[in-house]
Amino acid sequence: MAKKIRVGVVGTGMGRHHMEAFAKLEDVELLAVCDLNLPEAHEFADKFGASHVFGDYREMFAMPELDAVSIATPNCLHAPMTIDALRKGKHVLIEKPMALNASLARAMVAEAKKAKRRLMVEQAMRFSRDAQLLRGCYDRGDFGEVYYARSTWIRRKGWPRLNFEPGGSMGRGEWFIRKQEAGFGALGDIGVHLLDLAWYLMGNPKPVAASAMMWNKVAAPILKRRHMPVEVDETTCGFVRLEGGRVIVLEVCWDSHNAPIQEVRVYGDKGGCSAFPARLYRGEEILETVDLGTAYGGYPITEAYAHFIDCIRDPKKKMIASGEEIVDVMRMLDGIGRSAATGREVTLK
Repeated sequence: MAKKIRVGVVGTGMGRHHMEAFAKLEDVELLAVCDLNLPEAHEFADKFGASHVFGDYREMFAMPELDAVSIATPNCLHAPMTIDALRKGKHVLIEKPMALNASLARAMVAEAKKAKRRLMVEQAMRFSRDAQLLRGCYDRGDFGEVYYARSTWIRRKGWPRLNFEPGGSMGRGEWFIRKQEAGFGALGDIGVHLLDLAWYLMGNPKPVAASAMMWNKVAAPILKRRHMPVEVDETTCGFVRLEGGRVIVLEVCWDSHNAPIQEVRVYGDKGGCSAFPARLYRGEEILETVDLGTAYGGYPITEAYAHFIDCIRDPKKKMIASGEEIVDVMRMLDGIGRSAATGREVTLK
């Protein structure tokens, strides 16, 4: 039997979900937990069976027995922590968004290649059963030529820090709404999920240009009264052009005077799909999740954390949401941000 892969997790916010997932895998040992909040780090280490606790990630990364790290920290720390871990010979799973910008994401990928270690981004929506089944439909050619996708995620009262419990896993710190630390607001928090999922279900065509608008309207007066930053986007509408004349339209919002909705739609000349729940449309035919699971039960459904471990064990295994691939997602985010700032369409760098 192969030795267990020994993993450390940085961050006890979203990181608690990483810990729980790794603790359930038989071929993994959750070895260490790190957080500046040491009491909370000890709490989750005890809960999930980690034997080491750290307040400084650099000390954890220096452990020679550690094979891999999972990083769930403020966005501004993603690149420096990832690069440090790679230089210490660790494989890395990083929370989304991958970095503050595409330039930093490229530096992370370059370091992974230099270190000959696996780098994966936790684009969680790719690993849902629905998304895996729909990607299977794309891979089999059920959509034909894909030309358009629309992603929408509208919340009511969904601001991090403002509308979430302070001790929970989501929106814990004010960093979420500081541009220098978060990079983006709703776009980088929830928009990155739906933009990536639409792009994934289209087969990942190369992005070439973007145009967008951003607003911060509904919560701004409340933030100002509470002396909190009003620096990041609350609502973003983006239009991304892809090679071959394809397009993704993205609408995301943390707070609105409108009905909540979460959906992804993909259009092809032979068929199309929608997510949440999964549906495949071909002419008069509509197949839902259960039907897709029955019809295409042979399509492999993999879970993010297990997939990461599998990719460590097999360096040649094709990785879903590899760092190299997700650089293109960061290029799209960058382009949307630059377009909103300049008021014109921009070519993606």
